[in-house]
Amino acid sequence: MPYFGQRLKVFLLACTLIMLTFPLGAEETNVSDLPKEAVKALYLAQKELKKNNFDSSIKILTDYMAAAKEPIPLPAYKMLSHAWYQKGDKENTRQIFKKAYDAFPENIDMLTNYTVLTYETGHYVEAGQLFEKLFLAKGGSDWKILYQAAGIYFQAEELGEAKRVLTQLLTSQGEPEARWYEDMIALCIELQHWKEAETWAKKFLERQPGHAKYWRLLAQKRLDREEYESAASALEIAYRLEEPKPGEWLDLSELYLYLNAPLMALRRMEVAYGDEIPTKSKIRMARIYASTQRFDKAIQYLDEAFNETPSADFLFLKGRLLYDAMRFNEAITVLDQCVQMDPKFGDAYILAGFAAWNIKEYTKARSAFAGATILPKYRAQANDAVSVLDDLMAAMSEEAKLE
Repeated sequence: MPYFGQRLKVFLLACTLIMLTFPLGAEETNVSDLPKEAVKALYLAQKELKKNNFDSSIKILTDYMAAAKEPIPLPAYKMLSHAWYQKGDKENTRQIFKKAYDAFPENIDMLTNYTVLTYETGHYVEAGQLFEKLFLAKGGSDWKILYQAAGIYFQAEELGEAKRVLTQLLTSQGEPEARWYEDMIALCIELQHWKEAETWAKKFLERQPGHAKYWRLLAQKRLDREEYESAASALEIAYRLEEPKPGEWLDLSELYLYLNAPLMALRRMEVAYGDEIPTKSKIRMARIYASTQRFDKAIQYLDEAFNETPSADFLFLKGRLLYDAMRFNEAITVLDQCVQMDPKFGDAYILAGFAAWNIKEYTKARSAFAGATILPKYRAQANDAVSVLDDLMAAMSEEAKLE
């Protein structure tokens, strides 16, 4: 009964939390702090940028950097990255941010932009590593950044790395978010780490019990281990949280029958079918009710089945249930109806005979057995019963005469 067998599509994140910080031009910088060559290059490059001459601006700054004898200031990197980005070249933009970050490793803006551009240019593994670095650079408390890393590792199909980062998120001192649990469970399923998926599902449900699909997951894993009672309990919770399909209620009813809990099984069948129980199912449910000694309910379903599809078989089954309930007079009446509908229904004659015998209606019993003597299959049994009754009735007659 696979309730949770399909593989889940795990999270895929867009980098929306971190914004690129490109300057629109030269930043407000004290030019006295910059080398003269840098000031000149920035001034000329800025003029070209205002005219959208991106190639000219890039050449001015690139030539300056190649010839610079002193450390290149941060504004030069920023303006060059801006020019490349405006030109639409994200890969070269990324490379400039990398150089800027290498030169100014304490600058979080440069690391942020380098990280985002690395993701946008499809370098996913490196982007994941950079998001982890950015998380630490920002103090190790902005868990959304680390969550980005997990999503990007998954996108890169580095599932082990994604799992490692999610584990860090879920075991951190902060308050884990629901989606972190959901992603971890989905990832464990993707990796076919079933035991771990169940462990995380349990932890998640301890915090937020109102998620039906994870109760289904627990049920499936317990079924796999043949822990049927706990599986049924998990499914009951899941189905109360989220209405299942009728077929799922029926699957649960079969599980209850296996667990020898027929009344629970019947309740689930009745929920599954509602007011439209198929005739065959009514017969089955009647048999199950009879096994629990609920004869009135069993007979109710048999009567409904007979009204829908009149059948001697249904009448015989009803007579049998009445006989088992020791309601012998009612059983005789129903079994008489059965043989009226089908005069060759030998079992009905025999059962009616024994029902009459139980209430010491020997003449009626003999008549019923005699009706079966014309049927070859039942002739020997019926003749034996008639013979015994004749002897019994004769002995009773002699005893009455002596009195």
